[in-house]
Amino acid sequence: LARLGYVLVNYPDETLMPGELRTTFCRTKGIHDLSQRHHANIINHLKMGTLTIRAVTSDAAHMRLTTSKDPIVIGEAPSACSMHSCGRRTFADDRIDQKGLPR
Repeated sequence: LARLGYVLVNYPDETLMPGELRTTFCRTKGIHDLSQRHHANIINHLKMGTLTIRAVTSDAAHMRLTTSKDPIVIGEAPSACSMHSCGRRTFADDRIDQKGLPR
């Protein structure tokens, strides 16, 4: 995503992030890690327009993505019953944090 200059915005909260390890695997397998429920969740969010793909057009913004200064995936805000107060974010270097959108 970073190399192509794209950012996913409002990625579903209850879905594995790209690069996130599933407990049953010792390494990430990308989209193959997702269960059918997670696939359906992403597809539904895309169809509803809540999960969007944003193109980054400036060279400076593109550099911030590729150097992991800005996230390439911004998760949606967590639900009220979540133990987290902010959503998840994923960076080009596969780092995932919990400093995204507030609930």
